[in-house]
Amino acid sequence: MSKGKILLMLSVSVCMGFGALLLANNWIEKKQAAITPVAVEPETIEVIKEEPRVARVVALQNIPLGTPLEAKHLKLEYYPEELVKNTGYPQISDVIGKLARNEIFSGDILRNERLVSPGEGTTLAALISPNMRAVTIRVNDVIGVAGFLLPGDFVDVIYAQQKVSRAQTVLKKVKILAVDQTARTDESKPIIVRAVTLELTPKQVESLITAKSKGELQLSLRNPNDPEEKPRVYRKTTESVTIIKGTDTSRVNVRI
Repeated sequence: MSKGKILLMLSVSVCMGFGALLLANNWIEKKQAAITPVAVEPETIEVIKEEPRVARVVALQNIPLGTPLEAKHLKLEYYPEELVKNTGYPQISDVIGKLARNEIFSGDILRNERLVSPGEGTTLAALISPNMRAVTIRVNDVIGVAGFLLPGDFVDVIYAQQKVSRAQTVLKKVKILAVDQTARTDESKPIIVRAVTLELTPKQVESLITAKSKGELQLSLRNPNDPEEKPRVYRKTTESVTIIKGTDTSRVNVRI
């Protein structure tokens, strides 16, 4: 084979190889262009800001009315600050020695209005609501509703006039502060008592003493959930009256 033919064949081979390389490169570029890239969204992490929580003293158990508070009655619970911002006590030591003004149930937050300090007087005096008075009346097993009266109950006071056989309710829904010499409600059994102390307004005290001087008192136990009775409103009315003087007549209005 001549030298010229060899060079020609070599040139053709190089051209064909170069052409194949171009075709392969073009095919690869088209394939890459056909592949659609998938956009990956960045992972979103939600950051929840925890509200600041503060400690408040709560009742660990039921605390009867008039009970001096001890550490065994109490525990600390944590609440969102906004929820208890203006109420309660942050430390157990703040309430040790105070008295329960009324019955406190397990889990209740101890608030200032539900407690009294022993320095405010005797236990009973500390339990009297502002502007109220405590008055004790003597009772027996009949007047005292067979011993079922307990501190915290509500009663109506009725007085009976034996001479005219008439009874009248003089006080309604008054609170019992104490029976005999106890202001606690941890007893559920009926007990015969000799005296009951009632919480009254100064005006009610006067009505009670007046009724007691006129007849015998009787207590009527009532449901504390009874709705409040609205006082009766009496409207003033006028009536026309004819006045006759001899032959003259006239009509005047009389207010009743």
